[in-house]
Amino acid sequence: MSEFWPEVIGRQYAASIEMLKNAVDACPEALWDDRSDGTPIWHIVYHTIFFCDLYLTENLEAFKPRDYHVDHYHFLPGDYKEFGGIVKTPERCYSTAQMLEYADHCTRKAKAVFASLNEKRARERCGFWWYELNVGEFLINSLRHNQHHGAQIALILRRRADIGIDWLGTEHNEPPSPTW
Repeated sequence: MSEFWPEVIGRQYAASIEMLKNAVDACPEALWDDRSDGTPIWHIVYHTIFFCDLYLTENLEAFKPRDYHVDHYHFLPGDYKEFGGIVKTPERCYSTAQMLEYADHCTRKAKAVFASLNEKRARERCGFWWYELNVGEFLINSLRHNQHHGAQIALILRRRADIGIDWLGTEHNEPPSPTW
């Protein structure tokens, strides 16, 4: 595998995290833990960043959750049918500062993962039993998860506070050098 694909996909992965951070930065304090329409923004953010961190780890055994992690906080209500609807939004909410720091941690981790990605590693089975994907496709799947929830939060902000989140083409919205 050339360095091209890990570099290109790594930039887009970093952009997906940065767009989530932009949504966190733009979120009014009154909406951060607002539960009137269901799951509050902070919980969606934590879910997204937690799984971003987890899925940038080689396998479940190697994963080290943040010091403030509480079991089951990373699950969203309405998901995970195997729990029979028992998942609820926790009472204690995480701060925007915690989530921004966690997102920065994931950006650094993503850069390291993509910098070391090679053909052999990309073709290996990912280290999570609930996904039957190779590492390459698994990382793209994780990128899609980041963007899915980033878009969900952007929609909430647009509808509830008329706040738009700018699209980023890369992490810092700088055009990459030509590849042709």
